[in-house]
Amino acid sequence: MSEEKVSRRKYVKYAAAGVVVVAVAAGGGYYYTQTQRKPKTVRYLGDPFHFPEDAAVKWNKEHPLIQVEQTFVPFFALGQRQLADPTAWDIGSSGRHRQLITAGVLQKIPIEKVPRWELDKVLDIFNDPGKGLPLMQKNYPEQVDRFLSLLWYEPVKYFAAVPFFWNFDSCTYLPEFLPYEEKPNQTSFSYSELWNPEWKGRVGCQDEGLTTFAEATNELNAEGELPQVGNPCNMNEEEIDRVFNYLLPIVKSGQIRTFWFDYGDIVNLLSTREVWLSSTWQPPSFDCRKAGTPAYYAALKNGPFLWYNCYYMSKYHNPDVTEECYEIISWSISLWRSMLYTRQGYPTSACYWPDYKEKMGDEFYGWFYLGQPTYKSIDDALKEDCWPNNPEFWNLEDRLKNAMFTHDVYFKNILEPYFRDETTNPRSGSPHPKGNVRDLTSVDFKKKITRYFLSPELPDKNDYYVKKFEELKANLPT
Repeated sequence: MSEEKVSRRKYVKYAAAGVVVVAVAAGGGYYYTQTQRKPKTVRYLGDPFHFPEDAAVKWNKEHPLIQVEQTFVPFFALGQRQLADPTAWDIGSSGRHRQLITAGVLQKIPIEKVPRWELDKVLDIFNDPGKGLPLMQKNYPEQVDRFLSLLWYEPVKYFAAVPFFWNFDSCTYLPEFLPYEEKPNQTSFSYSELWNPEWKGRVGCQDEGLTTFAEATNELNAEGELPQVGNPCNMNEEEIDRVFNYLLPIVKSGQIRTFWFDYGDIVNLLSTREVWLSSTWQPPSFDCRKAGTPAYYAALKNGPFLWYNCYYMSKYHNPDVTEECYEIISWSISLWRSMLYTRQGYPTSACYWPDYKEKMGDEFYGWFYLGQPTYKSIDDALKEDCWPNNPEFWNLEDRLKNAMFTHDVYFKNILEPYFRDETTNPRSGSPHPKGNVRDLTSVDFKKKITRYFLSPELPDKNDYYVKKFEELKANLPT
């Protein structure tokens, strides 16, 4: 499994079943006989993608005296399950965890227990969101306080939760049908393109009320279509009703083809060209390309939204494993774990560490975080690396060629050796004027255009979000 790409699609089937996995300590017998120490067990309750199989294998190899008992729960059910019995788990990962904050069930984690959380080596957004996301501070200042309350008991001294990977969510689109392309440090189109009648029946939205209502609210606020709200992710009933009433005729018209929930479903609909434009995570755009369908991830005019996932401890954890819990949580932003999620296209919170930059190499790091072009032209990248056996892709127009770039294949000289514990071989050279640039470009550009964050937020009126969203979906033509 260590040489296999970790995918949400693979793990969702385990999550749906609520699988329990006990990670048995490799080599534990040897260490036990040598030290006469009995292995300790830490109980993990979280999403499988947040502690995947290859991470468990690596942890066991490096920490044979600390076993991890893994209980997997679907992402959107995590908060409720963790809150139902906080004595049943020691560490957890986030889905929507505000209810754990308000119920006071999370353990304070001193910042010194997470040694790699050095302020100049982690993403500044997590320490000072008002400064890191200036448009959020300007348009939704209420969100700044809620953002901090999800992470810190006391900034920057005591964590409530430790973020370990993050990204900005936007829309995947097929440039074969939509006349756009992604260019460095430029926005391409507006979120309201999902409501453009020209794409009627070819549009997807996410099957969650908070996500769909928040995305629409931010767009309508930015364009002055509805009265401004203080927080698109925490609206009152009157504000939710206004957004519902705006979207209702759009849904009734047949504009929306699907409200997708399963990752495999939206990848299939996009890659088979049944859906041309959809609100998604970023990996569907990568997987569309691997299926041979040009796809872009849009730099939206009114911004994507920021999300992150995190680890935390139950205040009611087994006191015999307190230090072990700290160690596992700290390991979530280690060099190895950071590279694991980088392979998936997700940034690490500890993204400015010199050892991480060194392992990625200048080209990969520059492409991934800084918005710099690859060292090969897009023509050479497709022919020599991404699609050497598919000459039909070599003669596409440049707009489509860049929508066929597969980063994990192009950078396999770094990723494959690293996860085989071999020496990596970063490509030498310098940014090519016709090299591929990552969609949404640099982290700095994304911070500049982002107006709000979403996950792991949970609205105070979440039941009303759910109620109105179910009403909205009920009007989808059959």
